[in-house]
Amino acid sequence: MEHSHSLTVNGSGSSAGGDYNKVKIRGEGTISNDMSCNEFKTYGTSEVRGNMKVKNYVVYGDSEVQGNVNAEYVKVYGNTQMHSDAHIEKTKVRGMIEVKGKFTGDFVDVKGALNVKGDVEVEELSLTGGLESDGLLNAENIEISLRYEGSKVREIGGKKISVRKKARFIPFTSHAGSLQTSIIEGDEIYLEYTIAEVVRGNNVTIGPGCEISVVEYHTSFNQKGNAVVKEHKQI
Repeated sequence: MEHSHSLTVNGSGSSAGGDYNKVKIRGEGTISNDMSCNEFKTYGTSEVRGNMKVKNYVVYGDSEVQGNVNAEYVKVYGNTQMHSDAHIEKTKVRGMIEVKGKFTGDFVDVKGALNVKGDVEVEELSLTGGLESDGLLNAENIEISLRYEGSKVREIGGKKISVRKKARFIPFTSHAGSLQTSIIEGDEIYLEYTIAEVVRGNNVTIGPGCEISVVEYHTSFNQKGNAVVKEHKQI
């Protein structure tokens, strides 16, 4: 993107949308319409009341986008809300990201929480924390380390799927983190603390804390620990 002028907000301020080179908000800033820029940085609180097209979107604090987001790289240390669809090539979150539409991209690395209303379609997902989606999670590689209660996804599909319970740093504290979903389909599947109706794959391992109604496998099936599998069959 070739944009000539930049925008800086110190304290509190607002600006119209448009094309910018760099946007920096130190404090509280609002962009009132659609915008595009090479770099958008928030140190504090920001809101974009339109669509956003950006190369690098960096948040230290809280940020909100009312429209669609198209970005090459997003880094969040704090919280960000995207009220429509988001396409992000590379996402790194240390906090929470919420997408009210569908979420597509290449690589997603989250330590904290990922909440998506629609489908999630990415190449690779690495998540430590909690996950919620009303749609389908589809990725080549999925690695989830559960740290919080109440992770829910409607369906999960991928090639390599791993769901594990993250060890607690503080001993003797209660922790009932689990993942609930209806269907999990993949080639290589390893699950812990997962509640699902159907798990279908080539090589399937059901580990501790799982409650699975039906496992359908092609090559191998393993059941470990206190896992509960009501029915398993080779297909």
